[in-house]
Amino acid sequence: MLTLLSYLPRDISRVIVPAAMALTACMPPSAVQFDEPYAAAPADHAVDWPDYQAKTTTGTQQPPLSSRSHEESPVDTKLTYDLPALVDLALHTNPETRVSWEEAKAAAARLEMNRSAWYPTLTAMAFGQYFKNSFPIPGGALVSHGYSSLGSLNLAWTLFDFGRREAMVDAGAQRLSSANFAFNRKHQEIAYRVATGFFAYQAALAKVTAAEQTFEAARAGSASVQAKLEKGLATRPDLLLAIQEQAKASYDLQDTRSSVIQTHADLTSSLGISPSYSLQLIDLSKLPLPAGLVQSVEKIVDQALEQRPDLMARLAELRAREAEVKKARAEFWPKFSLGGSLGNQAWRNVHTNPPGNESYSASNLVGTAMLSVEWTLFDGFERSNAVHEAEARKEASKAQLEVLRLEIMRDIWKAYADTKTALEKREFALALLTAAEESYAATQESYTHGFSTVIELLSAQKDLARARYTEIDSRATILRSAATLVYATGEQIRGDFNTDNKAFGRSLP
Repeated sequence: MLTLLSYLPRDISRVIVPAAMALTACMPPSAVQFDEPYAAAPADHAVDWPDYQAKTTTGTQQPPLSSRSHEESPVDTKLTYDLPALVDLALHTNPETRVSWEEAKAAAARLEMNRSAWYPTLTAMAFGQYFKNSFPIPGGALVSHGYSSLGSLNLAWTLFDFGRREAMVDAGAQRLSSANFAFNRKHQEIAYRVATGFFAYQAALAKVTAAEQTFEAARAGSASVQAKLEKGLATRPDLLLAIQEQAKASYDLQDTRSSVIQTHADLTSSLGISPSYSLQLIDLSKLPLPAGLVQSVEKIVDQALEQRPDLMARLAELRAREAEVKKARAEFWPKFSLGGSLGNQAWRNVHTNPPGNESYSASNLVGTAMLSVEWTLFDGFERSNAVHEAEARKEASKAQLEVLRLEIMRDIWKAYADTKTALEKREFALALLTAAEESYAATQESYTHGFSTVIELLSAQKDLARARYTEIDSRATILRSAATLVYATGEQIRGDFNTDNKAFGRSLP
């Protein structure tokens, strides 16, 4: 270490203070928020970061949602929830949103910690002691004892470091952006999980209704066969077949009711609430269905590559690792620093013996100023290997970014094909249900007049039950596939795929 050291008299403050003020003017303007580290993080765990930026820009920021009383129930028992209301509920209650929020706040604090390297470090030091010294002199020893104290302010300030601090601030800013993008993607993930859980739960409820209709039809069929048997118009095996079909319909009904309990537990888990809560939800048949895909898959892929938050987070991480490479390379250069101290040293009740056994007290202002140049010339190739490590991490981040880009393209192509297929199958499901209903009605009337057998009646009844399940599955599949496509593109799921998303056309009737 090369050091220039000078001791200054009492007016040392006349030199250090103006120099500090002049150098302060050279501080980066980006460091104005160092005392408010959370200002760059999302305002609340349930607020999207883009929305928060818009609110702060217009000066109409809403109070944090976390200010609500924790004693309030998160579920409104008087409200009939649609999908947007469920998503809103999940963003308030699911603890995963708070995890991503706190991580974004931590990234903001780390950024301000990196910015603090631009500022000087000022420390106060004070100590006191009792001392007794003995110095040999001819004929004896000179002994002095008493009390001394020292109080001082010490200044340490890095003036120039060839880009080390800039690189660390840049890396911190990029990682804050990555955390904010991850925060947004977590909201989208929760919305997607709520949507798929909602569709599965509503489909299970619809199947219960269909199973109840099938059971009532089977019971009516058994009663009809029993009446014919009493009149001698049916046989005992016909009645047993009708009773068997009724038992199977009862079993299917209980099975669908069990599915409702399971899907309800999955939905409440995505919402972040206890399964004991009872939710009033809209019926699946009231949800609008997209009529078709109006955008090509290539256009949707291009939009996704521009707006997917997780892809933007990976890109920000790559920029952060590029900054770390710059910082590792800057370690080969020297560092210029300014140091100094200003204090007062005092002696009290100091006695000497000999001569005279007298005592005295003294006080003195002391100070130092130091400009240092620190340059590591050889460190066993530690800095070279640090550069190699940083460059390897940067290349790995590039590969991870490409991997995610390919995954996004694959997911969108698959979701696009699934949605297109589901839309086409929907037409056949509706046609199948209409045909099955007409066939069952005709067969039932024919059986009543004795023109059809019980086997034909039961067969038509089974076909109608399968057609009902197929229609329910087709509706749920369309909604689930559309939600998957929206999630793959990086948009927020709102529940109406026909007004909130450019990929879909008008709703089906």
